[in-house]
Amino acid sequence: MTLTSWRTAAVTVLAVSLGGIGLTGTAGAEQVRQIVPGGQCPTMALQLPADGVANAAERALAEVAKDYPGVDTRGAQVMAADRSAFAGARGDQVVLQCGREVGNRTIVVQLLFPKMLPSASLSQGVVDVSRFGDGYRVWEVAH
Repeated sequence: MTLTSWRTAAVTVLAVSLGGIGLTGTAGAEQVRQIVPGGQCPTMALQLPADGVANAAERALAEVAKDYPGVDTRGAQVMAADRSAFAGARGDQVVLQCGREVGNRTIVVQLLFPKMLPSASLSQGVVDVSRFGDGYRVWEVAH
């Protein structure tokens, strides 16, 4: 199996496993939340400055209640925030889904919702954040 066919198969498996979980926001022109690969990716994301990771983490926390309706997000914490190139499988997902340019302009932020413990799934969140002309925005809720 070639690398290209492996990636296609991986994206297909991911799409099938996440197929019923789409969220779409319309508050901003580029504020599209999606989970299914192959959907709309941000086209207006700007290059990230040196303090981009910290700014993205701040933004993720600022809108966590809106991004996770029905989840008790009080006391939410950032567990990790990395440029997609350093974010492991979640960063690879951004590149596979939207391409290297968007990947280079995306911060993957992993969140913990302590009020939802001990549930492993409900107590964790992952969002993709990029910088746009009007500031940082979450453009995808990946988990």
